[in-house]
Amino acid sequence: MKKLLIWDFDGVIADSEKLWVRAWDEILVSERNIKLNDAEKADLLVGVSDKTRRERLEKYISGLVLDDNFINKINEREIYLGTNCMVAIDGVEKVMDNNNFEHCIATGATATQHKWKMTSFQWIKNYMSDKDFFTVDMVEHGKPEPDLFLLAAKTKNYEPKDCIVIGDSVNDFIAAKSAGMDCIAFTGATGNNTKEYSDKCKLLGVFAVCDNMDDVNKSLNNWLEK
Repeated sequence: MKKLLIWDFDGVIADSEKLWVRAWDEILVSERNIKLNDAEKADLLVGVSDKTRRERLEKYISGLVLDDNFINKINEREIYLGTNCMVAIDGVEKVMDNNNFEHCIATGATATQHKWKMTSFQWIKNYMSDKDFFTVDMVEHGKPEPDLFLLAAKTKNYEPKDCIVIGDSVNDFIAAKSAGMDCIAFTGATGNNTKEYSDKCKLLGVFAVCDNMDDVNKSLNNWLEK
């Protein structure tokens, strides 16, 4: 019997984090003439939601207020970049070719966001259908609560013990553990490819930490044999 492989999208299937950082960098310059150096971008913009980016910047830069008009411009730029510039992580298709698993996506994005993110990813439908896409607006509580992963398992008729998650964030790992599922931490995308982050993942008790998809595939096969 096949097992269920539950994919996160951002930072796992697509290296999208660099696009969101690019959007903020460009709009900060064009709208407020604020130029951040690389260290500031890493501290203020990487690995967090737009809400948290806004809060960090307003706290970091005295007197800065990022109003809704600014955020709308950020959203417009993110949609443009996500629709036109998003590419897949190297080796994703090789993992999806692993016939020991059924595949689905459980993303923290809304259905609307996921739709435009998928513009350049229609090839995924070779591996799964629209019914295999689970978005945050389908559940009452998003990650780190387990609701989204449990919905995916229930819909696909799998017990949690027969599911494994590939995620890139602490919220993914906590949600998987709460759902009774193992999790592989992927650290190969922008913002997560540091030793410090890998060490943090290990402390959270994930099944494996991988910075490339070949290692993900090996870890999946090891998980099947445990």
